[in-house]
Amino acid sequence: MTSRPLLIGPRVREDLDSFDKNLRSKFIRAFRFLRRDMLHPSLQTEVIKEGGDAFYRARVDPEYRIHFEFHDTYYLILAVGPHRLQRIG
Repeated sequence: MTSRPLLIGPRVREDLDSFDKNLRSKFIRAFRFLRRDMLHPSLQTEVIKEGGDAFYRARVDPEYRIHFEFHDTYYLILAVGPHRLQRIG
């Protein structure tokens, strides 16, 4: 399996900066798993919306998730935060 880059926008970086150190380290660990294999068992990745504008959700811990799009050569991180994000979907 090949590693794919993660594209993370400024808004997502701001959200990550707002979390405490322990939670940020969980996100970093999840990002590493995602780069290597979006179907890594600990991520529990699920399809949120199918079709041309498909996006996915991956588990960071019981309360936090990563929302992302899968492209041929990279992952685009749309948002990070609580399990139910209001601005996604």
